[in-house]
Amino acid sequence: MTRIRSWALCSSVASVVNAFNYRGHSVDRECPFVVIAWLVLTSSVYAAPVHLRCEYLQNPIGIDAATPHLSWQSDNVERNWRQAAYQLFVASSPAPLPTNADVWESGKQSSSESLGIAYAGPQLQSGKRYYWAVRVWDANGKQYDSTEPAWWEMGLLDKQDWKAKWIAWNNPEQGPDEAGIRWIWAPGQNALNVPAKTSVAFRVNAKIHGKPRDAALYVIANGNFTVTVNGKQIGSKKGWKDFDREDITDQVVDGKNEIEVTVTVPEAPAFGPQAGAKMMKGGLAALLKVTRVDGSVARIPSDRKWKSRVENEKKWKKVQIVAELNDKKMAATPYLPEPAALLRRDFSVSKQVRTARLYATALGSYRLSINGRRVGNFSLTPDFTDYRKRVLYQTYDVTGLLANGKNTIAAILGDGWYGSGLTWEGAHFFSRPNRLCAQMEIEYSDGTQESVISDESWKAAQSPILHSEIYSGELYNARLEQADWNKSGFDDSHWQPATLGESPAITLTSQMTPPVHITGTLQPKSVNLVANGAYVFDMGQNMVGWVTLKATGAAGNRIRLRFAERLNPDGSIYTENLRNADATDTYILRGGGEETYEPYFTFHGFRYVELTGYPGQPTLNLIVGQVANSLPETPTAKLSTSSQLVNEMYSIGLWGQRGNFLSIPTDCPQRDERLGWMGDAGVFWRTGAYNFDIQSFSHKWMYDVVDAQTPQGAFTNVSPNVLPFEGEGTAGTSAWSEGMVGAPGWGDAGVIVPYTTWLQYRDRQIIERSWDSMQRWLDFIQKANPNFLRQKGVGPNFADWLAPDPNTDKDLLATAYWTLIANMMSEMADATGREDEARHYADVVANIRSAFQQAYIKEDGTVGTGTQTSYVVALYTKMAPPLLEPALVDNLVKDIETKGWHLSTGFLGTPFLLFTLADHGRVDVAYRLLLNETYPSWGYMLSKGATTWWERWNGDTGDPSMNSYNHYAFGSVVAWIYRYVAGIDTSLQDPGFHQIVVHPRLDTRMTQARAEYDSAYGKIVSDWSGKPQGPFELKVTIPANTRAKLFLPASANAQVIQDGTAIQPQQESGSYVVEVGSGSYEFRVQ
Repeated sequence: MTRIRSWALCSSVASVVNAFNYRGHSVDRECPFVVIAWLVLTSSVYAAPVHLRCEYLQNPIGIDAATPHLSWQSDNVERNWRQAAYQLFVASSPAPLPTNADVWESGKQSSSESLGIAYAGPQLQSGKRYYWAVRVWDANGKQYDSTEPAWWEMGLLDKQDWKAKWIAWNNPEQGPDEAGIRWIWAPGQNALNVPAKTSVAFRVNAKIHGKPRDAALYVIANGNFTVTVNGKQIGSKKGWKDFDREDITDQVVDGKNEIEVTVTVPEAPAFGPQAGAKMMKGGLAALLKVTRVDGSVARIPSDRKWKSRVENEKKWKKVQIVAELNDKKMAATPYLPEPAALLRRDFSVSKQVRTARLYATALGSYRLSINGRRVGNFSLTPDFTDYRKRVLYQTYDVTGLLANGKNTIAAILGDGWYGSGLTWEGAHFFSRPNRLCAQMEIEYSDGTQESVISDESWKAAQSPILHSEIYSGELYNARLEQADWNKSGFDDSHWQPATLGESPAITLTSQMTPPVHITGTLQPKSVNLVANGAYVFDMGQNMVGWVTLKATGAAGNRIRLRFAERLNPDGSIYTENLRNADATDTYILRGGGEETYEPYFTFHGFRYVELTGYPGQPTLNLIVGQVANSLPETPTAKLSTSSQLVNEMYSIGLWGQRGNFLSIPTDCPQRDERLGWMGDAGVFWRTGAYNFDIQSFSHKWMYDVVDAQTPQGAFTNVSPNVLPFEGEGTAGTSAWSEGMVGAPGWGDAGVIVPYTTWLQYRDRQIIERSWDSMQRWLDFIQKANPNFLRQKGVGPNFADWLAPDPNTDKDLLATAYWTLIANMMSEMADATGREDEARHYADVVANIRSAFQQAYIKEDGTVGTGTQTSYVVALYTKMAPPLLEPALVDNLVKDIETKGWHLSTGFLGTPFLLFTLADHGRVDVAYRLLLNETYPSWGYMLSKGATTWWERWNGDTGDPSMNSYNHYAFGSVVAWIYRYVAGIDTSLQDPGFHQIVVHPRLDTRMTQARAEYDSAYGKIVSDWSGKPQGPFELKVTIPANTRAKLFLPASANAQVIQDGTAIQPQQESGSYVVEVGSGSYEFRVQ
């Protein structure tokens, strides 16, 4: 009989007994068979396939994979249980399976595989739901059927399925706002050719009658600028190619107002065609827009009425008109930021609804409602992609939102990623206007169908969101709300008809990973009055998302929320590291009772929130932090050790990932960047895959990576690729080498991420879907470097980014990373049956090794310039002759010792540092670095109060212009903690934890560690305590359908006890080795 855990047996038997007693029966007299029957039933329940998933998701709706892949686990707790065969059943209805599999059944397949099994039935139909079940057999031929409901539902598979049109709001203010704006500059200078660092001040006097309802100043410049209103500085930007919108309502006065903008021509950039230039462009364009209480508008654009003064001059002179606003010789075409739009349409439902699905997306970000009720709980939809190539659509089950009779579908449409300045080339880099595409498919009980689509029948109007942008934040005027605008019965006769936007030539793809959503909340820990009426809330944790505000006050009161990661010494918020990101949400009260606000289309990275304008004494419950990301709410790993420092590393690692896995893997969540920098992601991906289930997230981002690949085959530095590099020129030119081409370690993430996903999840599909692109990248590298030293085609070559020792040879490091990814390609080729490619890439590795040894390794074991990173990458990628490896290790340790037992590695060297030391017999040094708390070290960040990983080892003193306090790259160390401290790893020969390795690396400074990891096969537990020389105890749990190889410390005359019985294990590399199947085990070495 199947063995079950005693606690489960006792608990469940008691439940059965109690159930029978409750019904008035006596177990002893009337049901003597109940316990035996219960045991039989329970053995089947425990053995049943569970956690059924399609395309890595549970019961996904709206997928567009033509061949979905199915996975499951087994709940069997019997020792050594192994699946011997499986059979899949797919049906068109929820009728009991497997008997009603009218679509497809696989037949009995002799295999232990339970992950990523491809559907192989008839072609699937758009919008149809399919139900599935799985039957498995063990080695004894015993059969187990899944019992949990499982299904997937297709999205719109063909272009012809889309009937909806792209609709937009034609802002009537846009034309008048932009009409009078001109680019201006100081007279007597050529604005296209100005000496760098030249400073010019511009001034205009504005006479305002009465207090305005709203006053906004829009400024864009070729250069850095600061803005003052009536002598008070209210804004600044550095090299920002987008209109800055400053809310100056509280700064202007009745009467004369002096507006002054000082522009400083920038220095030449470090990269790109203008690198090293001494002459740069200058120019200013601006608009003061004042909306009076009666709704009338006054505009003062940059024109001949403005005056200018070059630095060191006393006299103000009339400006010269340089160009029209949209003249591309001045900058990327700038657009004034617009309010978000309201869109609505009424429709009727006259019959009983069986199902209703809503398929929606936007160029911009949207939030939908039906009859006043929000559709879904996602934010910032659709996800960030290269909107020139691919846009994701979302599918919603809206059956329960429809009513008999009149209904209303409505949307708020804002900028989101699409309309923000993410490209550093100005907002609406892709195109404008923002557009919505929505299609509702209603199926009635009588079998008839009806479509409700976005088209010219919709109505449009301005929303209360006057400005929303990813970096700047949001300005919401509640006085402009229109009550019940998204419900039936609202009078929209004064609204405009929606306009038809251009239908973009893009691919519409289903969202097959969780969109951005709220995964938790945080309450402030404290609030303090700082100065000038400003209050600062401390959330106690660096987080990403926004806050919900509850406030009561008079109509028109402006409440501002500014967000920051750190404080100045006086307790005010520190914002210098945000650069051009304003990170400010402003809410204008409508009055009349308590009001609740949270932003629609922005997010912030912060620990501290500054509150100004609040009419009263704020309390801690005034705001609530909303934690937003694209991750599951629950981590897949849990970790605790005898070291509180290591425990905190685990915690801040989770928070760093929560903060940066938001639609894409961002480098940082707070400043004017938040891009998918590939090098940061590549070094962290293994850690991230332990922390959370990111399998579907990996697939989504790899589509972005592939979309960004250049025609020449180069992966890029960021994905989606929105950086303003000219990168498609002739090979060898500045535009080609410093533009689109991914730097070593950055472009290489296009291989590292699929490899890691395969290794962690046994996911061959991501290899298949990415193979051609990965192969083109390797071909690109080899074509540029026929000598097998990676010296060309390296883009901007960031080298070992932010290393305390910056002297690592760039070509050496690039070549080592070429070896790394070529070896990965060989392993992935072997895993997917590509024998010729596996041999080819193995040969590439051998050729690189030979070239590397000749170029960089000396006979005394010196590698390159002798930096830690030089030794680490040479050892980790096995570039050194085996006989020289001890010399390399000695040199590495000597350098660490010389630096006071500190590391000196950067982004590319750090991930391999502790692995290299431990694998070459210096686990003692690895632990010394891990537990160090002085600079530079991981512990140093924690000693300075970090609650997420920093961008720099010296984040407390480093360059404020590039100093993120939520930057996960150095958090790659947590993979070592999972794999080498807790000891949970997967075999390279049988990945995805099908063959598990439990091998803690021991040190006297770590006496205990426990970790749980929810692998694709089920929960793995490693729980050990002890010392390297004993005594030592290990408790493990191995999930069904897997095996494990356990390593225990070996010492002279030691005895190994398994579950109370002495055993004689084999020895391997100085450890006792025990191989076990699934189940729970206890070992002691004494």
